[in-house]
Amino acid sequence: MAMLLFAAGAAAQDFRITHGPYLCDMTDDGVTVVWTTSAPALSWVEVAPADGRSFYAEEHPRYYETVAGRRQARKTLHTVRLRGLEPGTAYCYRIFSREVREWPHYDNVAYGAVASSNVFRRKPYTFRTFPESGAECRFLVLNDIHGQADLMGKLLGAAEFDRTGFVAFNGDMSSSVESREQLFADYIDTAVECFASETPILFNRGNHETRGVHADLLPEYFPKGEGTFYALRRYGDVCLLTLDCGEDKPDSDIEYAGLADYDAYRLEQREWLAEALRSEAFRTAATRIVLLHVPPTNGTWHGNLHIKELFLPLLNDAGIDLMICGHEHRYSFHEAGEGDARFPILVNDNKSCVCCEVVQGKISLQITGAGGEVLHTHEIETKGNR
Repeated sequence: MAMLLFAAGAAAQDFRITHGPYLCDMTDDGVTVVWTTSAPALSWVEVAPADGRSFYAEEHPRYYETVAGRRQARKTLHTVRLRGLEPGTAYCYRIFSREVREWPHYDNVAYGAVASSNVFRRKPYTFRTFPESGAECRFLVLNDIHGQADLMGKLLGAAEFDRTGFVAFNGDMSSSVESREQLFADYIDTAVECFASETPILFNRGNHETRGVHADLLPEYFPKGEGTFYALRRYGDVCLLTLDCGEDKPDSDIEYAGLADYDAYRLEQREWLAEALRSEAFRTAATRIVLLHVPPTNGTWHGNLHIKELFLPLLNDAGIDLMICGHEHRYSFHEAGEGDARFPILVNDNKSCVCCEVVQGKISLQITGAGGEVLHTHEIETKGNR
């Protein structure tokens, strides 16, 4: 009997939260919380106003991951959407996972240990939803990290996350997507350590992230309400368009093993983009910024040319204030009117972090290196202020 009790205790101790939590797909009324556990679990998030009271002051609402009305309990990757929140409001939260030890048939579920974030010995995690209005916005952009987690940590070492609305990952954070553990080791664990439990990630795919045996599962780690990598988001009066570049070579290239169909995908995305540019969320924005991994005006590879052909005519007529790209592993800045684009384009390199700040009708850009040194600065007047 003693041995049985010891075995049961050891099993309970083995169940744990293995990665996360991190925030993504933030809006003015919601956010998604993501984490993983060592075994399948029924998971939920408790949320409370960040008003200074103890998390134990009262019972808090629980949010579960549900599909067609059924709470998910077979998964080790947990993605819980918090809905119905107030714009520009600070909240605190706690994550819970209850181990599913046995599930032999029907709904005869045998639960085991509960793992959770600690709100007794440390402060609960906090976040602030995007504002509904207001022209000021500050965010960071990283790209082309290619799994160099140490470099990423250095680039974020001096960041002021209490002043930062979100951090954009603008493509090629990994060189390919081969497994869950690789994703976390490449950059997600470092993001959690630096900021991502409280400051959300805005994820935009790069061409390298279309590759690998686990690449089809990438949307599960950065879910969006639309179910696509491309999306439109508002941060107050600032509109952010994330566009998915797809691959950079022709679909028939032998490197893609017959799996690529990105020409058709970009055509589909162009139809969405045309609708998005006509939306009220876009038309009423005071500032319009595009995030796109592959620059549309640099280079003569197929991906660059196809993006230029499909996206650039729409964007040129849309009053875009700035586009931020990566991909080339070298810095360049192109004023409006260069390379057929009627808006400025910043191409960030693979060893720098961009801080973008929108204040009083101006976009200020500061590009810093791993030692915190300022490498480049730019100031752009938004079209609404010209």
